[in-house]
Amino acid sequence: MAIEILIVDDEEMIRWTLKESLEADGYKVIDFPRGEEFLDYFREKGGDIVFLDIRLPGISGLEILAEVHRIEPDTPVVIMTAFGDVETAITAMKGGAYDYLSKPYNLAEVSLLVKKIAQENILKNQLGRFREKIDGNYQQILGDNGKMKTLREHIARAAQSDRTTVLIRGESGTGKELVARQIHLQSNRRDKPFIDINAAAVTGTLLESELFGHEKGAFTDAQKQRKGLFELADTGTLFFDEIGDLSPSLQAKLLRVLQERRFRRVGGSVDISVDVRIIAATNADLEKAMDEGRWRRDLFYRLNVFTVFLPPLHERKDDIMLLAKNFLDQFRSEFSKDILGFHPDTIEVLKSYSYPGNVRELKNLIERAVLLESSNKIRTSSLPEELRTMARPEPPPRLIPGIPSPIMSPALVPSLKVPLPATSHHPWEQTGFAFKTYIDGVEKNLILEALAVAEGKKGVAARLLGLSRFALRHQIRKHGLDDGEDD
Repeated sequence: MAIEILIVDDEEMIRWTLKESLEADGYKVIDFPRGEEFLDYFREKGGDIVFLDIRLPGISGLEILAEVHRIEPDTPVVIMTAFGDVETAITAMKGGAYDYLSKPYNLAEVSLLVKKIAQENILKNQLGRFREKIDGNYQQILGDNGKMKTLREHIARAAQSDRTTVLIRGESGTGKELVARQIHLQSNRRDKPFIDINAAAVTGTLLESELFGHEKGAFTDAQKQRKGLFELADTGTLFFDEIGDLSPSLQAKLLRVLQERRFRRVGGSVDISVDVRIIAATNADLEKAMDEGRWRRDLFYRLNVFTVFLPPLHERKDDIMLLAKNFLDQFRSEFSKDILGFHPDTIEVLKSYSYPGNVRELKNLIERAVLLESSNKIRTSSLPEELRTMARPEPPPRLIPGIPSPIMSPALVPSLKVPLPATSHHPWEQTGFAFKTYIDGVEKNLILEALAVAEGKKGVAARLLGLSRFALRHQIRKHGLDDGEDD
């Protein structure tokens, strides 16, 4: 499914030139001569990227920009201005514009800008990122299990010092980002920025630029100076998720920042000093990575000043229904469902499952069940068939103490091209196993199941999968599922 770009400009030649160029790059382009026509379309169907002329007949470009951000705050808007109209461009940037282009512009520059926007939206998955404000108490970290009480104590201790680096370890889906936010909110930096970055989602030069910023001309796409996340997080907290995937070169640069509290932008020659608290998280076996030479020991010791371990859900099964009821309250309100609770049989099924995907998997199961349920109690028929029929699996082998190896949940994988073996947790033990084919099968069938549950409505399917509509379109196109239609 092609990325949809909307162009708003009263000059027909500019619309035609942009449309021809962008369609040649494979994008879907719709152009509008007037702002009113554009807003009518955008309110109904939305769009992925907007190119907006600042001076239009009738409603102005700045008014349109404000309305776009009211309707869909995460939509990137590129302002097009006449040469020399710098003040208007600055006003638009302050109003939330992603970037601006001065007319006459270079079509190659436009193409690079669109590619950058597309890459950032897909990799960061902006709409799927957890940005909810939580209070400084423990309301969002639920659990009466003894291990959860210990976790809350560790959070309070980690928050006492607002400079000590913290390493959060645990399986995927256990809530590492939530713990990082709680540490920040209970510290003296609570009123300062909390900025997160997933080291696995952005790689290479792009990640370095994201972290440290860049000077104008530092690389091909560096059209102007840009601050990085370290500068934006100054006096606050910078959270590195999946830090185990950080490249060796960036490990060295991060170590320098931790040691000296300063860095240089990409392409820069001046040191910039910052006061940033670092919290990192990983489900990787860093000890093994160090033994294999893939991870720096000195960086590990710098990060591992205070370690917080998150228990997997199968080690605190007495919390399952507490969490399930919390998610039920959340989704019955979101979907306007009159569901009062769980049928006794459903409670037994939920309690007996081992949740390889941890709390995130349980949340997805409850969301799916609320969508499907038509009575006033969640019945087993609203759970995946595989979950109802499967026997409770044994916990997977452990990589390091306290951190079991994450295994894809069979409950959320209805039918793979490379099926899960009946007597093993290790799909690679099958004859003819191919990693890429297996992972592609998991992704494709998750998308198909979500689309089926959502009755083909891609917006609902994206929400089920925790993706933005932009990211879901990318996955649909990647797996050849494009039907050529939008919902």
